[in-house]
Amino acid sequence: MLPLIRRLTTLTAAAAAAIAIAPSPSLANQFSQQDIDPSRVVAVASPVRNGALHNLMILEQVSNQRPCWQETGSAPTQIEPLLLNFDFTGICNRLVDSNGYSLRVNGEDLGLRYRLEITRQNNDLVLRATPVRDRTTVPPIEIARANGSTNGFAKLQLNPGWRMTRRTFNGQALGHIYLTHDEALNVPIAAAGPSLAQGGGSSTPATPAPATPAPGQPLPVIPPQATNPLPPVPGGTPASGTYFRVIVPIANANTLQQVRSVEPEAFRTTVNGQNVVQVGLFRERSRAEEVQRNLAQSSITANILNASPPAPASVPTPPSVPQGQRVVVIDAGHGGRDPGAVGIGGIQEKEINLTIANRVQQRLQEAGFTVLMTRSDDREIDLEPRVAYAQRANADIFVSIHANAISMSRPDVNGLETYYYSSGQRLAQVIHNSILRRTDMRDRGVRQARFYVLRYSSMPAVLVETGFVTGSQDAARFQNMNSRMQIADAIAEGILEYLRR
Repeated sequence: MLPLIRRLTTLTAAAAAAIAIAPSPSLANQFSQQDIDPSRVVAVASPVRNGALHNLMILEQVSNQRPCWQETGSAPTQIEPLLLNFDFTGICNRLVDSNGYSLRVNGEDLGLRYRLEITRQNNDLVLRATPVRDRTTVPPIEIARANGSTNGFAKLQLNPGWRMTRRTFNGQALGHIYLTHDEALNVPIAAAGPSLAQGGGSSTPATPAPATPAPGQPLPVIPPQATNPLPPVPGGTPASGTYFRVIVPIANANTLQQVRSVEPEAFRTTVNGQNVVQVGLFRERSRAEEVQRNLAQSSITANILNASPPAPASVPTPPSVPQGQRVVVIDAGHGGRDPGAVGIGGIQEKEINLTIANRVQQRLQEAGFTVLMTRSDDREIDLEPRVAYAQRANADIFVSIHANAISMSRPDVNGLETYYYSSGQRLAQVIHNSILRRTDMRDRGVRQARFYVLRYSSMPAVLVETGFVTGSQDAARFQNMNSRMQIADAIAEGILEYLRR
């Protein structure tokens, strides 16, 4: 059971990203709700750190093709998430954070005022809504209990009066699920924070202006607030306004590599005269906060700063593709001022990635597939536009190409790693096996990860770490152009095998 726990706790729901935005105050008033058959949805206490903590996960049976979970025992009822064993696209829905679910009481959305969390009380796991503010004066609201304690997955039994409903807008069902109570509760309800009250209920709360400290002064961290996130536009020029930059102060020589183990696109830069690792630049604060939480799970402290909008059109608009034609998006990691990992002999990851990506594109095009590139030259692209490009292109699959690194003092670490998030598991395994068959690379496994470009891609998506630039064997391989082409051809063959099945 423990390997299964580790696998699942690295995931975030791709389905949640489709409509996973916290509503502005004015928009929240327009949302309604729709009943969900209680037999087709379950609230689960999902273990973290081998059961030391639990988070809320909601599983929904979308179609009857195959079951998404299995229940056994009692006190508590154990849940086995069967969706880990197959491509659950269109069959199951998995929601694991506030992007996918929130609190609704007496017809009012309270997602901006309460966070849902699971705590241990005596020998029980309890789901409760805790005020974001007013914690000393407003008590938490109990919603469900597991009726027992476990280090594994446990079913949460909703308390009387509570049920799960689906968010609707103008009569259209959305992907967001509410923990719903239709009557006014006999407890104080947390008040909206100042940012929600500004402007008499305006849908555009005021955002603090970016601060500009003197070089060497501490960077200004934006305090938690209920901002009005811009909707995830699948195309076009980014909207104007404040963006949110996630940065990690450089504490030691290993900071960059530690951050890259969580988000491979991170790179060193300077912000207001200070050396930092930039993790990403986001339109929506909720996405910046999710990346910040993801880093925190690896004991990495990240800050969120206000930032100006990026220069437009860092990624070109994808061309129109005839209906029915298969589309592959190849993402060459890093680029521009971000060299990626720098290894033995000064070899730069960004250049390796682009060489391999260009060759993969060539091979797939020769086979008759439409292949689009997030970058085909040496340009810097942040996390969000890479995903947006694939979304706009309605890609069938997304393959991000990288090279790994650990330390110059560890030339013995070499090998291939391939990562997926959810629906990309089979694609990752097929590509990984194809490379191993066609090269003599060491096998470091197919793994699950919460990388941003995998979490927010709605199509099957994988990230291939084609070797270590700090490894003696892999660096020598990268220095040889024929060896790079061999890796690229193997990736292309894996993609073709996947698409032709």
